[in-house]
Amino acid sequence: MSSQIQVPSSGVSNGISGHGENLPKELVDEMQALFQKHSGYRTTHAKGLLVEGTFTPTEQAHTLSTASHFNNPSTPVIARFSVGGGLPHVADVDNGATPKGIAIRFKVDHDTHTDLISHSFNGFATKNGEDFLSFLQVFRAFNIAQALLSKAQAGGGDSSKEAESFKKAGVAFQTFLGGHPSAAKFVTSPKPNPFNYGTITYYEPNTHVLTNKDGKATNIRYRLDPADGEHFYPNDPEQLKSLGPNYLENDLQQRFPDKPIIFTIQAHIANPDDVLDDATIPYKSTTFVPIGKLKINKVAEDNAATQQQIAFSPTPEKGGIKGIKSSEDPLIQIRQKVYWISADQRKHEKQSE
Repeated sequence: MSSQIQVPSSGVSNGISGHGENLPKELVDEMQALFQKHSGYRTTHAKGLLVEGTFTPTEQAHTLSTASHFNNPSTPVIARFSVGGGLPHVADVDNGATPKGIAIRFKVDHDTHTDLISHSFNGFATKNGEDFLSFLQVFRAFNIAQALLSKAQAGGGDSSKEAESFKKAGVAFQTFLGGHPSAAKFVTSPKPNPFNYGTITYYEPNTHVLTNKDGKATNIRYRLDPADGEHFYPNDPEQLKSLGPNYLENDLQQRFPDKPIIFTIQAHIANPDDVLDDATIPYKSTTFVPIGKLKINKVAEDNAATQQQIAFSPTPEKGGIKGIKSSEDPLIQIRQKVYWISADQRKHEKQSE
């Protein structure tokens, strides 16, 4: 690889796409270039474990939506806990293994389901796919330049060219972050390590629209509050190292059924003046309505094979559910296409070790 780093521009900031229909594939390609391609695994949140449980709605849920799982006594779920990034064997405490995530499929019946995809970062790095592509490009260029500089310095020769390339890549990265505060927040925010997957809060970043029996539409984002509260390990390198690289997954393998993981799923209700189509801007609203209890109490069987085939969707209506639909947030449809490309790839691949 040449030491001359091609630093991309800071990207599209006016929301006008210069990529068109190619954007989802470009995003997948860029993420796979950043993390390398790992056959049979997800492009991001590659490391994870499927679990099962039940969702039990509250009385308040009935007033918000006609969705079956909001109204039935209970609904079986299959979910996937994961760590961030595209490395299937990353250590759980690695900074790149953030944010933690949980994707949930509510299995209404054999033909109907709906998905909820959330992570431990409250929001998203960028407001649209174009800016996210630019974010990935400047981040990857910075990582490449850093690696080449380290290699040159370790070799003991002249590393001035590599140092200059690293400086330019750093300037480009910081310039992008300076123009995109949400991306800067994503990069610099704390990266806590929870006691387990059930001691951290998860957020669904995009607005969904619920419709009740009277036809009233309500704009919401989901928040998953852990019943055991939030608990994190101190940022002590030695203590974190002692946890082991797979401590989160090991806990899941050992705790069930005696120690279920329980969340209260909250519907964060938007105010009339809240921004609905930009996942980087939190709601001003302080109104939360508990819609149900999620209880996880089993690790799914045939885990690796099922993970390779199941494809969670950012569009909640995709599984045929009624009473829930996507909002006009442009990020939802881009995410859906990215997920589809990644899912189609891994379904036809043999999983690499």
